[in-house]
Amino acid sequence: MATPMLKVWGRVTSINVQKVLWVLDALGLAYTREDAGLEHSVNRSASFLAKNPNGRVPLLEDDDYQIWESHSICRYLCSRLHLPASAVQVAEELYPADPQQRGQVDQWLDWTLWGVSGPMVTVFRQRVRLAPEKREPARIHEAEQESLEHFAIASQHLERSTFLAGDQLSLADIALAPIAYRGACLGVFDSRLTSLTRWLERLSQDDNYKRWVAVPLR
Repeated sequence: MATPMLKVWGRVTSINVQKVLWVLDALGLAYTREDAGLEHSVNRSASFLAKNPNGRVPLLEDDDYQIWESHSICRYLCSRLHLPASAVQVAEELYPADPQQRGQVDQWLDWTLWGVSGPMVTVFRQRVRLAPEKREPARIHEAEQESLEHFAIASQHLERSTFLAGDQLSLADIALAPIAYRGACLGVFDSRLTSLTRWLERLSQDDNYKRWVAVPLR
């Protein structure tokens, strides 16, 4: 039986799409990608909304199966039944089968969503997407301070751990990396984040980080 074809819907400037593309490439899976989101308004079409009623990216299609939400997609890819033999070990490293090890990954995946993601979206939109005359300095300051508080939690944890969930790269790191990269680029980082900065430097040696994350902000 032929391996089902994977298709990703989403623009490469989206941090949530970047996470999925990193995982796909780390696993060595073949896929196609279609632009969607922002100026690529296909995500508002009836056909897209039938697959993802939120009208957001990324959306992954695996043959006739659809799944949305970036962290759910990343988990799914690592647990996928059709993984080639060459990808099985990588999937186990990124998202371990052991319940306790997996729990360490999951807690950081959830923390990234409810914690630092929200305020960093505000920082990014205000500083990158809006024209200078439309920016709100007070709102930017508040969001930067909230982001910094969350980044400090991760940095303190990384003082005693090479990666977020232990001694090797996992989905936890892949999920936080694009957000932390934006924080560093936009000047949110300060001297309290020494360990987080070193962690980003370690990730910068990864080819998938270079390809999908360390790119101009737009």
